[in-house]
Amino acid sequence: MIFAMKDFILPFLEMTAQRMTAPELFGAFHLIASALTAAAAVFAAILYAKRVSKADEPFEKLVKILSVTGWILVLLEIYKQFFLYYIVNGDAYDWWFFPFQLCSVPMYLCVLLPVMVPSSQRTFLTFMAGYSFISAAAALIYPADILRSYVALTLHGFIWHGLILFISLLILMTGRATVSARGLVRAAVLFAVFCVMALMINVVVEPVAHAIHAANPAVIHSYAAMFYLNPFHISSQPLVGSIQKTAGIPAGLLLYSLAVAAAGSIAAKLLNKRRV
Repeated sequence: MIFAMKDFILPFLEMTAQRMTAPELFGAFHLIASALTAAAAVFAAILYAKRVSKADEPFEKLVKILSVTGWILVLLEIYKQFFLYYIVNGDAYDWWFFPFQLCSVPMYLCVLLPVMVPSSQRTFLTFMAGYSFISAAAALIYPADILRSYVALTLHGFIWHGLILFISLLILMTGRATVSARGLVRAAVLFAVFCVMALMINVVVEPVAHAIHAANPAVIHSYAAMFYLNPFHISSQPLVGSIQKTAGIPAGLLLYSLAVAAAGSIAAKLLNKRRV
């Protein structure tokens, strides 16, 4: 079955595997692509926020839009994983690209949103309003992991983070983030749970990722860095890495997590539209 799937999907992957010179960070391509992506996300959020406000059941309409967006993200992620496995890494898995980064979480939350109880829905929305906003914005400002030597992967990165930004802006524009102290704490607890999960993934796959890297020259990463919370390696992200070099890896991870929680809470609090 696996070989049949490969025979089916490989021609499509090869057809979309056009190479390019990786765009320069803070170069013209980066700045234009990030600006266009952000503008498209803002425009789409304004458009769909109006549709939500005019709906007979605004909350149900919002959940439906986010759920559809979540499934679009699922399809994009499936394509990316196949592309990385077959085209980039020569039939080997690079755990660096396991889909559990801060910008991956909305994919899961949006898909689960329709079946969750109301209190969990509110927490999910608050989390995506704040934490997804800062993660998408940060990725567009510093897209080191987006600017790649394949056209498809580079486009995928900008489309993906544009959709994440759209999700957060739509929630904020419709005023559906719960920005009371209780609501922000619940979102922070959810973030803490995700951090623990990310840390566990990084620890568990450390020897596996190292072995895969050693056996497959095409796999360039020897470890996983979900949420950039790897306890064994200095982060490749400048801000996180600088904190770790100064305070040590454990203290750096804690300070980074607290900073993200604070930024996510502040973003949700300040940007959430007051519903009348």
